[in-house]
Amino acid sequence: MKLLLTSSGISNTTIQNALVDLLGKPITMCNALFVPTGIYPFPFGAR
Repeated sequence: MKLLLTSSGISNTTIQNALVDLLGKPITMCNALFVPTGIYPFPFGAR
């Protein structure tokens, strides 16, 4: 399993390019892709 950890999902082209490199193919060619977003670093999480 490979993970690409980001602070706010896929928010710019650098992160998107890193994800494509990690997958080894374009995102549009993937059958399933799960991009979990962690709780933001604020008290009580994201609101």
